[in-house]
Amino acid sequence: MVKKSDRRRRGYTLMEVMLVVAIIGIVSAMATTLFKTSYQFFTQMDARTEIQRDLRTVLDNLDRHLRQASAATVNISQGPGQPPYSQINFLTVDGSTVTYTQTNNTLTMQVGNDHTILTKNLQYIAFSYPETDINTVLSISVTLQKKTYSGRTTALQMAISSVRIMNP
Repeated sequence: MVKKSDRRRRGYTLMEVMLVVAIIGIVSAMATTLFKTSYQFFTQMDARTEIQRDLRTVLDNLDRHLRQASAATVNISQGPGQPPYSQINFLTVDGSTVTYTQTNNTLTMQVGNDHTILTKNLQYIAFSYPETDINTVLSISVTLQKKTYSGRTTALQMAISSVRIMNP
């Protein structure tokens, strides 16, 4: 036979249940903040990785093609509605016409009739000669930018590269 005092001790008191609910609420609020912070970090790292990869691709292609260019055929200009010095075209020693053009946030490479989009994260590109009397050294300034979480544009990568044109 069960004593009357033992019957009352079964289960939880209202105070114990309220304490557990409060603890679960605090833990879930902390978990939500942790998940949000982790997501923001992942999104920003993903954006940085993408623009660094794009920047390497852009500079590698430009370097490879400009080294094969004939210096006398290099023409720096700008596309319609684009920043100054944002377009370059030239002939390579094998006779191919190569053009790099900025159109809004896209950098396009055209070799002959083949068009290739190198990046859609272009903020700015400029081609220039660091020394006006030497047409075999070209300077390239590139800025890439990608939107991350909540529409912020915090992922940013800038680079300046000099390329020697090997064929005067």
